[in-house]
Parts: sequence; structure tokens; C-alpha cells
Amino acid sequence: MVNQATLHILTEYTPFSMGFVLITKEDRAIVIDGGTAGELHNVIAYVGNRPIAAWILTHPHGDHLGALLYAMRKEKPIMQQVERFICNFHTPAFLRACGGDEAANVELFHQYAETHGLPVDRPACGDQWEIDGLGFECLFSKSEKYTENYVNDSSMVFRVIGEKQSVLFLGDLGPAAGDELLKLHGEKLRSDVVQMAHHGHMCVRKNVYEAIAPNVCIWCCASWLYNEPEIEISKDMHGVGTTRRWMREIGNQIHIVTKDGNQLIDI
Repeated sequence: MVNQATLHILTEYTPFSMGFVLITKEDRAIVIDGGTAGELHNVIAYVGNRPIAAWILTHPHGDHLGALLYAMRKEKPIMQQVERFICNFHTPAFLRACGGDEAANVELFHQYAETHGLPVDRPACGDQWEIDGLGFECLFSKSEKYTENYVNDSSMVFRVIGEKQSVLFLGDLGPAAGDELLKLHGEKLRSDVVQMAHHGHMCVRKNVYEAIAPNVCIWCCASWLYNEPEIEISKDMHGVGTTRRWMREIGNQIHIVTKDGNQLIDI
């Protein structure tokens, strides 16, 4: 056992990535996403020989799911440490109907889990669970009404509640699903720490962050992305510079950015 649950925020070795390793008070690991195949070595370094109580996946884009898929394809020893998965992906049929290539990733994932007898928990909005004294709650799950930004807007949004602080993971949620998240929960989104949606780029609107009112913002950004200027990509889509301005206007946060290397916080 260890004295305090810790969240390890993993830096990136590829242009985009998002990966976290939670170490519980029972000295077990919980992996969140994991990044690309090029990030797997970093996940392994922080997991060590610990059992992985759960591997939580927000959505099936390669910069979130890629490390796990690579470990599956190569039958890496870390897979023997995994006890279960927690995710709620769209079906391959829906993904193909939307025109994306993520269907093959989802099929590989589910085939591996079934073949190796690994359970896959699929939380719906409102579901709660506990792992080694940490509380988890799902605040948003996939909806087939989002057919444009259909993968990012299927991100499972969940909160981890520790002894010291709560951490809200937004995955890659975009403006449309972010609006629904805010409508569902309003001020109940308040959390101590937030993972900035979609690396802070083309993400949820300012009013979502105002409701969260975080003390700490985690940016999964390489230097080139974190320093992106205020650009408008479309009516609802903007660069990281705009999101950074929002957070300055909201105020009173500490900013943790993965460009600065691996970091950790106690939860």
C-alpha cells in the first residue's frame, strides 16, 4: 500500500497524445487512454509490475487508443497485468456509416478482450463505481445523434474523486456534446482539476469551463500546439490560443502542460 493516490500525467513523444496512469493507495495502476503506440514505453514505465485494476478509454482515436492497440497486436507483457477495460465505444457499424476508419480499431479491441476473457464495462451517464477507495462517475457517454464530430463527441466524460481533490476528464469532447454536458449537469460539473478537452484545441465552449471552475488545468499539448495562436477554424472551432485566453479570463488556475515532461499530482 502507498500513502496517497497519485495521478501521473504523461508527456508526449508523438505530435498528439493523451495518457495518464493513476496509482491507487492499494498500489495498483489505472491507465487512462495511454496515447499512441509511441507512448507505450512511458505507460509501461509508470505502471511497472503493478496489476492494472482498469484501463479506461475515452474514445477510439489513435492518439488515445494507439498504445493499447499496439500492446494488443504485439502481445506485450503489460497485457497480462490488465484486469478489465472501461469504455463505451460506438459500434463498428455506426463508425463505418459515418465514414471513419476507427471501426477496425474498435473491432480489434473487442476481439482481443473477448479472446482473452477480459471484461469490458460500458458506463452510461450517471453510472458510478469505485476502485481502491477512488470514486468514479460517468457524466457523459456516446450518442448517435452526433454524426459530424462523431468520434470526439463520443468521448466518455468521467470524474475521479480522491481524498484530496476531484479530476474531471473531458477526453476530446467538442462544442456540440459539450453543450449537452453542460445542460445535463450545470454547476455540478465543478471539479478541482480538469483535463482540457481535445488538447485545448477545437474543444468545448468557455461556459463549460466556467461551470467546472477548476483550480488546475491539465493540457495534453506539445509545445507547438500549446503555443497555437488565437485562430478561428470555423464558427465553433478555434485554436488553443483562444482556450488559453478563456482560462485567463476565468482566472485562478495552475496550468500543467505535458510539453514540460511527465508530472504528477496527489488526488
